[in-house]
Amino acid sequence: MTDTTISFVTSSKGSKILISPDTDRNTDEYGKTKSTFAYGETAYFRVYAEHPDRTAVFASDGILTSMGIFTEEITDETAVFLESAAADTDKPVATVSGFEWLGNSLGEITRKSTYSVQCAAEPKPSQGQFGTALISYRTSYALFGITLPLRNRESYPVLVYAEAING
Repeated sequence: MTDTTISFVTSSKGSKILISPDTDRNTDEYGKTKSTFAYGETAYFRVYAEHPDRTAVFASDGILTSMGIFTEEITDETAVFLESAAADTDKPVATVSGFEWLGNSLGEITRKSTYSVQCAAEPKPSQGQFGTALISYRTSYALFGITLPLRNRESYPVLVYAEAING
């Protein structure tokens, strides 16, 4: 039996890219999320970037299939505003769709850049003006599938590489 490991790698040049398994599509017959796949099965993954339609994705082996561009609503991600009016996000932000301050309010929260949001008031921790909020935002991603052929090896690494094109 061969043990295959798929590693995701992104370019250190240009735009930030995040790759993650697609837990909505990687499910078994009981609807549970799969983390292992038989040879010939397709494993799906998402490529998040500022412009997911302008990413190049390659695999060191297997059949890589582009499935298109999709949007997703991220809900209840925690944003901390302590020393800056800006807070980083886990995924690229297209638009902020909502927010809820958990305690102290620092005003409206809007998109600042691809991977950050900002609040209206500058935090001043020494004066008790700082806060955390649950934010919701819309993001987009490119969906890919990879199908691996059976190999006659005990251990078998596969690399998936993504980079921004003109980004």
